[in-house]
Amino acid sequence: MPDDPRFPDDLPPDNPQAEPEIPASVAFMELMRQQAAKANPTQTTASTHPQVTHEAASVPATNEGQLTEAQRAQALEEQRILRVKRRRARRRRQTVGVLGGILRSLIVVTIAAGLTATIFTWWTPSRFIAEDVQVGLSVALATSQVATVVPTGLPTPNWLRKVGIVSGHRGPEGDPGAVCPDGLTEAEINFAVAQLVVRNLRGRGYSVDLLDEFDPRLDNYQAAALVSIHANTCQEWPGGEIVSGFLISAAAARVTARGNDEILVNCIAQHYGQATGLQRRDGVTVDMTDYHTFREIHAVTPAVIIELGFMLADRPILTGRQDVMAQAITDGVLCFLEPGAAVTPPAG
Repeated sequence: MPDDPRFPDDLPPDNPQAEPEIPASVAFMELMRQQAAKANPTQTTASTHPQVTHEAASVPATNEGQLTEAQRAQALEEQRILRVKRRRARRRRQTVGVLGGILRSLIVVTIAAGLTATIFTWWTPSRFIAEDVQVGLSVALATSQVATVVPTGLPTPNWLRKVGIVSGHRGPEGDPGAVCPDGLTEAEINFAVAQLVVRNLRGRGYSVDLLDEFDPRLDNYQAAALVSIHANTCQEWPGGEIVSGFLISAAAARVTARGNDEILVNCIAQHYGQATGLQRRDGVTVDMTDYHTFREIHAVTPAVIIELGFMLADRPILTGRQDVMAQAITDGVLCFLEPGAAVTPPAG
């Protein structure tokens, strides 16, 4: 078996009390002496008896040369075997030492954990958690097991759906709109009704903007719906003709929101006619179908313009039943935004 280079021959012995290693040269000389004595006992005699002839002394010299080489090889082999055994024993001791260290560490950790837990158990007060906290936790745990969701009867506010209400002719421009001989203006009728519509829709949980005729916010204005409120002329018609009724229209040239525009128009017209008793008139003007606000707002915002009535023939309702008109417009907007929602019945 060849020598292992990882364990050099000059390492000190593992056991200081073991017998010291005999050098190979000493062992060799001892073996040579013993073999020479066995092979030719006359050599000793010759050394003590001078009369031994020269021929007798010459024979053991030859045998001694032959035994020297054999004994040297045997001594070296014995020393090599001894080193190999020591190395194996050293490796076994190292392995056992590593395993023993790991086992000792595990035992120490286990004992330390047990002692720590025991100490904490002894020193932790029985009321570590306050009594009121324990009661609260108990109630919360019991409640979580039987709790049920009770729906609320109130409408859920929907602030993400915005509505715009334009008060016709209102603004810093000071435009009164149509004016009656006694000074009644279209702008004041529009503003009174618009404020009531805003109040009603906000009461239903909507975010509502009260806008002027030329409000800067109308530029690219985006909302769930927009209604512009106006009133018709206060002039007298030839021949004493009485002209009454309301008009409502969407933009004639809008394509993106055309379908929604028509739905919004029909909803408001239906509720407004039922609530006020006014007839819907045909023949809307270009001023309504090409209303400037339709060109300013966002293309997807549904929008309509309504003429509440004629300020001469329909004056009693325009000035005395503004809450009815406002509620009718509110119900029409809700008909569009919340199909099937309950609305206020028309006043008798």
